[in-house]
Amino acid sequence: MGGEKALEETATDPRKVRFFVENLLKWYTKYGRDFPWRKSKNPYHILIAELMLQRTKASQVERVYLEFIEEFPDLVSLSKASQDRVRQYFSKLGLEWRARKVIALAKILVNKYQGEIPCDRDELLSLPGIGEYISAAILSFACNIPIAVVDSNVVRVLSRYFGITPKGEGRRDRRILQLASMILPKENHREYNFAIIDFASEICTPKNPKCFMCPLREMCSAFPDNILRKMSQREKGT
Repeated sequence: MGGEKALEETATDPRKVRFFVENLLKWYTKYGRDFPWRKSKNPYHILIAELMLQRTKASQVERVYLEFIEEFPDLVSLSKASQDRVRQYFSKLGLEWRARKVIALAKILVNKYQGEIPCDRDELLSLPGIGEYISAAILSFACNIPIAVVDSNVVRVLSRYFGITPKGEGRRDRRILQLASMILPKENHREYNFAIIDFASEICTPKNPKCFMCPLREMCSAFPDNILRKMSQREKGT
């Protein structure tokens, strides 16, 4: 109950939420990364990028992604591809086992959806190989549907800033997912989702985060100065 109450208090603090969103977007405007799939709103492009990005650095994916899209520009061409040919691309990323599954997914989308990717969460989740993260990425980045894109990196940023300790696997923690949804800016959700992903990669890293370069440090619950201030207040009984 204490965790639920703390979440409610921190997520409904409009000043803390506004500071987080506004400064994150400002940071992204200056320092956001530029990848080819981010320039596209084609659901197919987003799907392929996200399948390649799983457990792989974006910088490694970029060239392979461009070559793949050039050879297989749509689901129809991919559904007709040989497994060996598709494997050549995914093997460059250490994901050769994905080749067969990617072709199978393409065939389902061609046969059931006429070569289109549905902009519906339930339908996306019913497809093999598409989980919560990829479905959210397609909905936000391609379909312009406001939904939080949450992985372990996003969980790290949110839990540190808002002072919430994730339970179990953070990306499945209902409190974290609720928070991510509550603070999502509906107007520019696409940029916001990209921003928090980049911020987690560049500033709020798992080890040795760049706290003194962080534009959120003034209100971040994990910033050392803020932790010391809270401890001092507790000792004084304030």
